[in-house]
Amino acid sequence: MTGQRREQLRLLTKALFVAAGVVLVLGVIGAIQVATAEEDFLLGNLQRQSRGPLALGALGGGVFAAGVLAALGGIITILLNRDKTE
Repeated sequence: MTGQRREQLRLLTKALFVAAGVVLVLGVIGAIQVATAEEDFLLGNLQRQSRGPLALGALGGGVFAAGVLAALGGIITILLNRDKTE
């Protein structure tokens, strides 16, 4: 593997970890927004008590997506380090 390709992959791993952090923050913000929304234009005719599972779903989706991005970054990092030691 060339040095330029290795640097491109290292940049990709950094971007994946940053994207994971951004997605996690946006998932938390989305869950708070769903839980505290006063308007019904987005959620329809949901009662305030039934918004909890929807907010947890938004939070869970954000955590899951962030985990996938971080895992991809970690896998690429491990492969780069393994290739470097061989």
